[in-house]
Amino acid sequence: MTAHRRSLPLTAELLRGYSRRGNFHSDPEEARRLGMQGLVAQGMQVAGPAYGALLDEWGDEFLARGELELRFVGMARDGDTVDAEVIIDGSSAEIEVRNGERTAVVGRASVVARPE
Repeated sequence: MTAHRRSLPLTAELLRGYSRRGNFHSDPEEARRLGMQGLVAQGMQVAGPAYGALLDEWGDEFLARGELELRFVGMARDGDTVDAEVIIDGSSAEIEVRNGERTAVVGRASVVARPE
């Protein structure tokens, strides 16, 4: 088993660059109008550090034959730092991304065997 850890500081600039314009991911006024205290990161952006760890471990094999199942269970905003832990055991992995004390993303990934 191998544990991979990666972090990503979420800045307003990163959130705006990842999202289309005019929503609570990219527009601070829209986020405030909806009762948010800052821009809200998109789920896939929050999962990014975990995805990077999977690519570090499995590389092109994961791109060609990988499967990824994620559940987005918490929120992250600009100014937060998300920390991913990916535990890899052979061709499968367990994923958890935390935002401070809160879990933001959980899931699993695998590399499917080549057909015979």
